Amino acid sequence: MKYILYCRKSTESEDRQILSLDSQKDELTKLATNQGFQIVKTLQESKSAKAPGRPVFNEMLKLIETGKADAILCWKIDRLARNPVDGGQIQWLLQNSKIKCIQTFEKCYYPNDNVLLMSIEQAMASQYIRDLSTNVKRGNRAKLEKGVWPNRPPFGYDNDRLNKTIIVDQENSKYLIRAFELYSTGSYGFKEIGNILYKEGLRTKTGKKFFSGKIHKFISNPFYYGVMRMDGKLYNGTHTPLISKELFDQTQDVLHNRNRPRPKNHFFPLRGFMSCEVCGCSLTASLKKGHHYYYCTNSKGVCTEHKTYMRESKLYPIVASLFEKLNLDEETIEMMYQAAKEETGHATEYSTTTLSSLQSNLNALTAKESKLLDTLLAEHITQEVYHDKAIEIQNEKVTLKKQIADLELKSKNIISTLEPTKEIFLRASRAKKEFIAGDDSKKRDIVETILWDLSMKEQKMAQYKFKSPYASFLKLPKKTRLF
Repeated sequence: MKYILYCRKSTESEDRQILSLDSQKDELTKLATNQGFQIVKTLQESKSAKAPGRPVFNEMLKLIETGKADAILCWKIDRLARNPVDGGQIQWLLQNSKIKCIQTFEKCYYPNDNVLLMSIEQAMASQYIRDLSTNVKRGNRAKLEKGVWPNRPPFGYDNDRLNKTIIVDQENSKYLIRAFELYSTGSYGFKEIGNILYKEGLRTKTGKKFFSGKIHKFISNPFYYGVMRMDGKLYNGTHTPLISKELFDQTQDVLHNRNRPRPKNHFFPLRGFMSCEVCGCSLTASLKKGHHYYYCTNSKGVCTEHKTYMRESKLYPIVASLFEKLNLDEETIEMMYQAAKEETGHATEYSTTTLSSLQSNLNALTAKESKLLDTLLAEHITQEVYHDKAIEIQNEKVTLKKQIADLELKSKNIISTLEPTKEIFLRASRAKKEFIAGDDSKKRDIVETILWDLSMKEQKMAQYKFKSPYASFLKLPKKTRLF
């Protein structure tokens, strides 16, 4: 038989008791030599098996399915699979003799063996992962409630492995404090802070500068004033805070524009709506030589589009052309609106008649219920008969009340949606004309209402999306009824 020697080691805690990849390989190689196995391929993988999609495992299956190998040598059966999808594939290949043998360090599995035993072993491995996940989450919650951070601490702190606590990183913590102090003034952006700290000596592990996204992550983390955030919930930590709550609150005020001094001498209608298709950074705008220009902020420092400035007068026609796809004939909209309004009148009249009938039936049941009680009190019927009839009446009343509520809601919705729907269609049909003719505030309002996710490349619109409900207009056939 042609064996594949397969070794797997997850980086997660589930595998702390499993041999390393090299140890697995050495032990299995000795076993293969002693047994005289022919090893055609040795595969190693560092990936959890709790979910399908391991590339090396899939490579092994392809070798088996193409006949280049027909046996597997691995440390334990749970090295192959800890999920039912991969486990099922292995069992199917074994039952169909595509795999002639699975040899582990402890035992062998053959096509003619009882599949129940292997299924149980794989099910136990899968259940182990599920139980482990539940236990880890429960353990993490218990640690958090005690004020202990269960994961690797954020930048500025270190793990004290001896005492199993979190301690302040004396070298890097000063840069964190400095970042908060700079940002709290409202005079520095994330990119500027990154540059300042780089000049002062802050480096990543690879010796590079911290970019804006990383600085933003620092500023947003309450861990630095002593509060831990996990899954949106806050816990009081026992670790030493780097900053005060007051300083953190100041930075959050600046971050959310509550008190940041940002004077705006010029209003740019499309600033904040567009990004660069090349690097993903936002497009900003500025006044140069009497004209408004839009350009990439290049916050990552790698974009060539940053060198290209696009005049506002050239950008507006490009944006206006996007609204052409929403162009609807206003005369047609009005005709369909009037027709729908007339139909709504008929529907409302029918609903009123039906509601009146249902309400009469409900009143009759209430009277019947009262009469039934009088009959019981007069001792003309037994308690059992009264009980059965009372339940029957009550059930009918519940059904009628539900019908009345549904019909009232339906009638209300029919009437209340016509006017807003008409306005949406009219706004779509007039969007291009109003965008071209409108002032800066009008232009911004139209773009904010109808468009999102705009990106530019080489002074052309690379991508754009319409907001709901305008996006659905594009999917409507030409002769679709609008109301």
